[in-house]
Amino acid sequence: MKTMKDRVMMTEKLTLEGKDNSGKPRQLYADRIAVMDDDDFTEQCEQVIWLSAYASNNPRSDYHWWADACYNEAQRRGKPELYTQGYNAALKSVRG
Repeated sequence: MKTMKDRVMMTEKLTLEGKDNSGKPRQLYADRIAVMDDDDFTEQCEQVIWLSAYASNNPRSDYHWWADACYNEAQRRGKPELYTQGYNAALKSVRG
């Protein structure tokens, strides 16, 4: 079975194979986050990181690969700090 890292190819464009839990191509999500500006992308990271943590009891949740895709997109942009900022914001929202 392929892992998430096996299915991601770091190119000019983030490429994801497979379908999400509703049968839609995962690539649609990769394309959506690719066109976000940095602020919107950081907010998206925060939301999906929080949702992934919330769905920790469901290993098949789409939120897990969404968070992975955000991480990979931040790397692709050469701005890993965007994911880190989203992570820190999600953590802060949980801690209060």
